[in-house]
Amino acid sequence: MEKMQNAMMKYYKMFAGIGLFIVLIAFLVSFLAADANSVFFSATKGAREGSDSVLIAANVTRNVIPHWVPAFKFVGLGLMLAAITMALGIITKTLRELGMGVMSRWPKNLNPGAPEKPRAAKIFPMLMIMGLMLLLIGLIAALASNGTVSAYWNNSIALILNPAGPNSVELQNLGIIQGIKPWLGALRFAGMSLLFTAITVSLTVIIRTLQAQEMVLRGFIRARTAAN
Repeated sequence: MEKMQNAMMKYYKMFAGIGLFIVLIAFLVSFLAADANSVFFSATKGAREGSDSVLIAANVTRNVIPHWVPAFKFVGLGLMLAAITMALGIITKTLRELGMGVMSRWPKNLNPGAPEKPRAAKIFPMLMIMGLMLLLIGLIAALASNGTVSAYWNNSIALILNPAGPNSVELQNLGIIQGIKPWLGALRFAGMSLLFTAITVSLTVIIRTLQAQEMVLRGFIRARTAAN
């Protein structure tokens, strides 16, 4: 497991690039929603709620894009945060290897051996992976329910949606849409929280590694001074 995590850390540049690309795509797609809003709200209230196919299509677009694009955008941001975590992991590994390389040149009687690897070093890759998984689950859920959003709004507001009765397909679709929205938001913020926690833990590992190396170096200096 540790070997797989170390191998994955090397791809931080790729993760950052893919994340940035996803965010840029989400940014461009948002213009479609803006254009649809412009078309839809440029008409009168009566026309917007009528059966004009152009306005219905605009209404579908302006509701569908905000449903899945935030989840898509957060996956991109999550990949960029994961890249930061990976880079910090590489820094931690490099510091440890450099410290061990320096101590290997010390006399055996003054070499305390490699310090124990902090437990947190095994935790932050898992937190990063869990955060990305939550963001991906949120994106999958948003895409899976996107058809329901499209089916609901692809109707005349005045002729079909407003008169919809109990147990109608329209109200069932509306219930699904309103029911999944809070979960999508919760998944996004839970995933981001785990990623930020992973970054915090990785920084803590770096600090502890530097502190441990400082203590070893001070001990070496004291021992050499006493020997002289």
